[in-house]
Amino acid sequence: MRISRSHEDNRTYRNSHHRDNLLAFPKNFEWGAATAPHQVEGNNIHSDWWQWEPGHVAHNQTSGEACDHYRMFQSDFDTIQQLNHTAHRLGIEWARLEPKQGEWDQDAIEHYHDVFRALKKRNIKIMLTLHHFTNPLWFSEQGGWEKKKNIKAFLRFVEFVAQEYHEYIDWWITINEPMVYLTEAYIFGHRPPQKISLWIAYRVYRTMACAHRLAYKKIHEIDPHARVGLAHNVSSYHAYRKHAFLDQLFEMILDRVTNHAFLKKSGFPQCHDFLGLNYYFHIRIKHVRLMSILKNFDIFEPVMTERRDTSDIGWELYPHGLFNALMDFADSGKPIYITENGIATDDDKKRQKFIHEYITEIWHAINGGADVRGYFYWSLLDNFEWEAGFGPRFGLVHIDYQTQKRTLKQSAHLYAEICKKNGIEAS
Repeated sequence: MRISRSHEDNRTYRNSHHRDNLLAFPKNFEWGAATAPHQVEGNNIHSDWWQWEPGHVAHNQTSGEACDHYRMFQSDFDTIQQLNHTAHRLGIEWARLEPKQGEWDQDAIEHYHDVFRALKKRNIKIMLTLHHFTNPLWFSEQGGWEKKKNIKAFLRFVEFVAQEYHEYIDWWITINEPMVYLTEAYIFGHRPPQKISLWIAYRVYRTMACAHRLAYKKIHEIDPHARVGLAHNVSSYHAYRKHAFLDQLFEMILDRVTNHAFLKKSGFPQCHDFLGLNYYFHIRIKHVRLMSILKNFDIFEPVMTERRDTSDIGWELYPHGLFNALMDFADSGKPIYITENGIATDDDKKRQKFIHEYITEIWHAINGGADVRGYFYWSLLDNFEWEAGFGPRFGLVHIDYQTQKRTLKQSAHLYAEICKKNGIEAS
């Protein structure tokens, strides 16, 4: 079934969307920020990441207490209320709830009840992620996502969480960035379990897609009114040589493989109530030659060659790419939520510019016909950035990792004004 705004809503929006220099967003547009449990909670001792971190993370760091959000969630939620957020994306840590197979931790169960109640008390809607890269150690030791039989364990966890907490949850994310999970772990070997194998990567691809389809059905059995999707990482592509057939074909194949294939495999559109899109990457294709593909894959243009503007970790800043990604899915028939979009930088003026430019592109996409319903900046807090450690700072809130002191950045205040006005000032 196609889900879209009514004709009356669209007419009202278009008649009022550009007044007093304000680029106004549709009524009931959701504004928020996102976090992942392992990156902010701290002391996730029963996870495979906790086991893997020593010796593998930049500067020999480990997640440790991270942002100590497990203890400080009440004050952090006071902050998002102060910043006028209407929704919050967060995760629930499987390894905490089920530290040993079949054994549920009652303290962790009650903790997450407290977390969800705290958000609801502040009238904050909840987008809950069930799997955000980390696994219980016991699950990984049994082969994790490499084995289809292990889907049963994931579904048992999904069923438990849905039965226990469904009354609080407004949107469900089954799996965060499944394509990133499998490429980082099984193609590039940067993350656990560091098994470089295209065949194993393909098995993980099939298993995760199947797991989403079954989790979608399971959640709907428990709550027929649930809204369920996944957070899918999408990239924008640009082939320089518009006249070159091979270059254009390669761009199209890349787009299909990275942006669309997993969604289709995971049952889109039937097993998705909305599209959750994470956007960070713009890829430039300089010259596709058969020998370069066979030899060294030297077909992409490094962003530094052209002195492009980048984040502190070298990701190109290309706001129009978000517009392109949204328009690519504008005819999907599903409402779209930008479940992650952010910048790693110590220069907060750069973050303010980022927020303004990327949200402006969302406004353009909505006017172009994309049914975008919400935006979650990544991230609320500076946090543990996986194998990069604590160096990259994505947060609206600065964290002093020695004292756990929180300090609002000016970008947080800028974003708070956007949330309050439900719109952004035209440049």
